[in-house]
Amino acid sequence: MKNAVIYARFSSHGQNEMSIEGQIRVCKELAERHGLKIIHTYIEKAKSASKDTHKRKSFQDMLKDVESGAFQHILVYKFDRFVRNRLESMKLKHKLKEEHGVRVLSALEPISDDEGGELYEMFVEWNDEKYSKRLSKNVLNGITTAVDNGTYTGARLILGYKLIDTDRVGKKGTIHKVAIDEEQAPIIRYIFEQYAKGTDKKEIADALNADGKQYNGKPFKYRSFDKWLNNPKYTGEFMLGDRPCNNMFPQIIDKLLFAQVQKRLEKNKILAGANSAVTPYLLTGKVYCGHCDTAMTADGGTGRHGKKHYYYACKKKKKDLCEKKRNKKDDLEEYVVLCVKNFLSDPKNADISATDTINFYEERTNNDGLRSIEVRITNARNEVENMANAFILAKSDLLRASIETKMTDLETLLDDLQMQKSQLELERGFKITKKQILDFIADILQGNEKDKEYQRKVIDNLVKKVYISDGNKFVYLNLSGGRINECDQPITLDETNGALVSVLGVQSLSPMLHHHQKAPNTLSDRVLGAFAFLYFYI
Repeated sequence: MKNAVIYARFSSHGQNEMSIEGQIRVCKELAERHGLKIIHTYIEKAKSASKDTHKRKSFQDMLKDVESGAFQHILVYKFDRFVRNRLESMKLKHKLKEEHGVRVLSALEPISDDEGGELYEMFVEWNDEKYSKRLSKNVLNGITTAVDNGTYTGARLILGYKLIDTDRVGKKGTIHKVAIDEEQAPIIRYIFEQYAKGTDKKEIADALNADGKQYNGKPFKYRSFDKWLNNPKYTGEFMLGDRPCNNMFPQIIDKLLFAQVQKRLEKNKILAGANSAVTPYLLTGKVYCGHCDTAMTADGGTGRHGKKHYYYACKKKKKDLCEKKRNKKDDLEEYVVLCVKNFLSDPKNADISATDTINFYEERTNNDGLRSIEVRITNARNEVENMANAFILAKSDLLRASIETKMTDLETLLDDLQMQKSQLELERGFKITKKQILDFIADILQGNEKDKEYQRKVIDNLVKKVYISDGNKFVYLNLSGGRINECDQPITLDETNGALVSVLGVQSLSPMLHHHQKAPNTLSDRVLGAFAFLYFYI
């Protein structure tokens, strides 16, 4: 039986937050299903549950304990309890798996680590964009009548509005209209008026909270204001796709005030941009020194004429503990993206990647996964009913309070399970084919390798690790057989054998190469080849 630990975090970020106790309970159920032994639980509560992982004490303690080898799995309720930022989460999960053999499992989001997973996520995002464009034409045609009549189309309501019934009935029941919520509207007017006057958003939030105002039962947070301050619906006129709509949302804010607010928002955005880092290092956490296996990090300087230069530099080099030269940031990032494009340009590689993606999709959306979620939904509903009966029969306030807490957790679990079920059903509805994946790969190949946003998407999703030494570059992809090598100087077999003897105690690489030549297309040989390169250049 393998060992596992639980990491539970309460952030108070959302209005529907699973308690620490609830997260632990669900994670224990996951452990039972997988035959895992829980040996420790790491808990992050309240103020200690920062979104910055380096500020989380229990999280850092867990990462230190990973090195002991005492456990092989980290269980979390949802992946956003582990690390909220997807890119940081992906890098950390990969590092834990590759360097320590520890996998992070989510109780609610069973995602396979198989080849094709990252390409699949890219495809879903790409397909959503394509689908939205098709949808904007078809759906807008279908809701023309609703827009003309000013009836509610199902969009999520924003603060300041409520729904009222009309005397008409549609296919889904009573047709609704949007009306001004006279209790909430003054709050919106106050936020707009104060911000237009120059009041800081935090001061506005503090004033509202001091006056006892709340949003969804919780104090106002100034970070929420932008979604309201930017929303033209408050003026009574907005664009629904490419069509103007002026009779769905009643006016709360006049257009002049809205324009003043937009002007200040834009000004502050420019100032914030001028004072923030505008040069992201896309390979951070993925690029390593080929001389000493140390991470390479951001470095740079200013030239004689004030021109800024950006590099990736070995951490040990900065302390004069390594001889590795710096690499120009933009050149290296462009080179890595070109490696991906060149790899996928080979029809054989594209075909293998497409096959892996289809296999991943079929495993993720198969009937077993959906049935498992449906069973858990049924069980959760039964528990809710039992809890409701227990609450009625409870004779003490303390017992009722305990039952109420568990009820809240079960309601959260039900919502999350329903969301996962809906997501799976949506993905099953895609009916992904190999041709679609190949079309997507062809679309990737059309990207401009110098474009930073394109570079970010490719590197975030498809690049696993990059090793750079003076004269050699190795790029490893999240794709089967995805290893690319560029050597500025030829390397002899004797040099390779010498390196393997010093690192692994292997006497010769020849048997590996001989075995690899026998069956170059099998996955085991692709992995063997990748390990041979990796061990030599780490």
